[in-house]
Amino acid sequence: MKHITTTILLVWTSLCMLNAQTVTTITTNASKIDDDIIFDSAGNLYGSNYVGSTVYKRTPDGIESVFTTGIGSPNGMAFNDDGTIVLADNTGNKLYKIFPDGSKIVLIPSINGPSGMLRMPNSDTILVTTYIQHKIWKLAPDGSLTDYLSHPQFNGPVGLCYDAAGNLYVANFSDRKIFKVTPNGEISFLAQPPLGQNIGFLAYTNGFLYATAFNAHKIYKIDLNGNYNVWLGSTLGTTDGNATVAKFNQPNGIRPSSTGDTLYVSDFGSKRVRMITNLNGTSHTNNLVGPEWNVRVSPNPVDQNALITFELQDPTLISLSLYDIQGRLVQTILPETDLGAGKHQCLLQKNDLQAATYFLHIRSGEGQNRVHKVLIL
Repeated sequence: MKHITTTILLVWTSLCMLNAQTVTTITTNASKIDDDIIFDSAGNLYGSNYVGSTVYKRTPDGIESVFTTGIGSPNGMAFNDDGTIVLADNTGNKLYKIFPDGSKIVLIPSINGPSGMLRMPNSDTILVTTYIQHKIWKLAPDGSLTDYLSHPQFNGPVGLCYDAAGNLYVANFSDRKIFKVTPNGEISFLAQPPLGQNIGFLAYTNGFLYATAFNAHKIYKIDLNGNYNVWLGSTLGTTDGNATVAKFNQPNGIRPSSTGDTLYVSDFGSKRVRMITNLNGTSHTNNLVGPEWNVRVSPNPVDQNALITFELQDPTLISLSLYDIQGRLVQTILPETDLGAGKHQCLLQKNDLQAATYFLHIRSGEGQNRVHKVLIL
C-alpha cells in the first residue's frame, strides 16, 4: 500500500509540474537587456540596457546583436507604423527615433525624465510617461507633444498597458500604486501590491495584469478588480524551471507574446531575458499567499457593515486585518485565532473608516496570505 501511495504521489507531482509555468532564460551575455522589451511584427525582440547605452536585438532563431547605441539611459520603447522605434532616454531627457537599420535621430530634444512608452490602440499616437513630472504625454506622429493625463497620486509612473476593453493601466514605479483609466478618461485607483519597493513594468494578457516586483524578485498576477497574488518568484536568483523552483533577479520589463500565451521578462540584476510559458497552469507560489478559502465580502462596496465569509479545509490559525492604500493597519477584524475546518463568518464594521479603497488581508499561522479589495462608501 505504501508503494502504491508513493507511486500515485509521484505521478500527481509530475502532472502538476507539467501543468506549471515554465521559466527559461533565452538571452546570453551577448546582450545585456535589463529594462523595457518589445517585439516587431517579425518576432524580433528589442531590449534596452538602462545602465548602459545600448538597445539589443534578438531574432526568433536566437541571434543577438547590438541594434543601436550611444544613448544615455535607454528606457521605454514603442513602434511607429513605419517600423521605426521611439525610445525614451530617461536621464538624457530626450526621445529618439530609431530606424530599422539602427540609425537614429533625436525626435524630442528636451523632455523631463521620459520613462514608459505605449502605443495607443488603433492609433498612431504614443503615450509617454514622465518619471519626474508624474504625468503622461501624447506624442503625435508629427513629433508634437501634448499633456494627456495627470493625477495627484501619480508617483514616478512607468508601467503602461491596455486591457481588451480599451482601459489603460498606469503603474507607479515609486510606490507600486496601479491606476485604471477608462476610455473616457476617468482615473481610479486599482491596487497597490505590498511586496518590494518598486513596480518595474506592467503587462496585460488573457484577462489579467502582470507586474514585476522589482526589489522583491517576484511577479504579481492581478485581476481587473484589483485582487492580486504573488504569481512567480521567491528569493533572489536566476534559476530556470517550473513554478516551484524558478527565481528572478530584479524583474523589470515585461511583455506578452503576440499570441498572448507567453510572457517575456527582463531581469535588471542578471541582464537576461526570461520566457514564461503555460501562463494558465498551476503556480506553486500562489500557495505563498494562501489558498482560495472561498472568501466573500458582502456587500462590497460597504455602506455600513459587511459580512466576511470563508471556508477552511483544515484546522488553521487565521487572522483578518484591514489596511489602507498606504499599507497602514486600520482595523483588526479577527486576531490570530485557531479555527476548525468548515465555513466561518466575521463582521467588518465601517465605524469611522473614511470612504476609500482598503485591502482585506487574511493570513494563516503558516504565513499564507490572501488579499481582497474592499470599497468603503
